[in-house]
Amino acid sequence: MPALESKEISATGDVTTTDSSILWSVVLTAGSDAASLVVRDGSGGTTRLTLKAAANTTVTHTFHEGVLFTSGIHGTLTGTGPVADFEYS
Repeated sequence: MPALESKEISATGDVTTTDSSILWSVVLTAGSDAASLVVRDGSGGTTRLTLKAAANTTVTHTFHEGVLFTSGIHGTLTGTGPVADFEYS
């Protein structure tokens, strides 16, 4: 497995803009209300994953074989105070 990098986002934005990134896992932690996270292949690209978490809970999704993103990894967050943590290579 290649060396992993991690990034936390607390607002909608790019996790990486590097071509050919492989996403291994995502952790969504909701704040004071329900949160959602849409993960896309680049901003405005194909939706690869949608996660939802109830208020003050955490949801984890692991890709055991990794998922290739060809236009970077982009996350769209909703809710009050959510945080999303990504592991990718």
